[in-house]
Amino acid sequence: MSRLFSFLPLLFMLLFFSACHHKETSIKHNLPSDCEYYSLRSAQCQDLTQMLKQLEPYKVIFIGDHHTQKDLHQNVAKLITALSKTGVKVHLANEWFYPSDTKALNAYVSKDINETEFIKQVQWEKRLKYYPYDSFKPMYQAIVNSQGYLHGINLTKEERKKISDQNLSAMTTGERHFNDTLDLNVSAHQNMVSPFLSHCHAPKKDESLEACKKRMYRVQVAWDSKMAEEAYDLSLRLSENEKLIVFAGAMHIENSLGIPLRFARLSNLPTTNVIPVEETSKSIQHSTGDYLLFYKNIEAKD
Repeated sequence: MSRLFSFLPLLFMLLFFSACHHKETSIKHNLPSDCEYYSLRSAQCQDLTQMLKQLEPYKVIFIGDHHTQKDLHQNVAKLITALSKTGVKVHLANEWFYPSDTKALNAYVSKDINETEFIKQVQWEKRLKYYPYDSFKPMYQAIVNSQGYLHGINLTKEERKKISDQNLSAMTTGERHFNDTLDLNVSAHQNMVSPFLSHCHAPKKDESLEACKKRMYRVQVAWDSKMAEEAYDLSLRLSENEKLIVFAGAMHIENSLGIPLRFARLSNLPTTNVIPVEETSKSIQHSTGDYLLFYKNIEAKD
């Protein structure tokens, strides 16, 4: 019995430290006001000049978007212009353009076609009818003014549908390989996006909610994987004085999951990410990103 009592304190300590070890911790930053940028690494505000210094080591910069926020797009345009003034040639890769748009994107940047023709050729009103072009225009004008480059990196609607339907017979050999090699087992990513998949927006006939969620998640992964692969291909062609900005919806970039994770599997280039945050935000999880870009909540309107 004395041996049992002498063992009890040790057993209690083992159980206590085991519980502590498995307890999940959450680190949050209380955000200051009047910041242009905020470093989640150093917990400090950064002005534009300081931010440019922070970005110097990185060839690839992921910037998240909140699609309806006009002030955010103006701030990204300001960053592009500032980078170009330091001698950097900016390549801007956009979520809502496709690789097949390359001819139209190049013609617009080189001023071989005007803005009206550009909008027509990329089918903006059809693809992005809920997001006014004028909101994004400052970004594209900054690229034109600095003689940078625009790129499309996403799957087309037709390609996404084949993956959603698992219509293998309609896929090319390359499309089938892409579909078959999608990694659907990143639990951290699944946990992050699952709340957005909890309601099936377009269920198929006799499809269960669980089957619909799996189908939607496959498309999400395909989306991120395609953008990562295209960004990787673009990164291989960067000259010494060039940087690639990958601009996509914030959920594709937050927590370094989505595009950044899949890009990192392909490339050893150092990357960083910038996450948009409304200026009235009071706190944010430490793991959300590397830097925050603040914006005023000004909804873009038609």
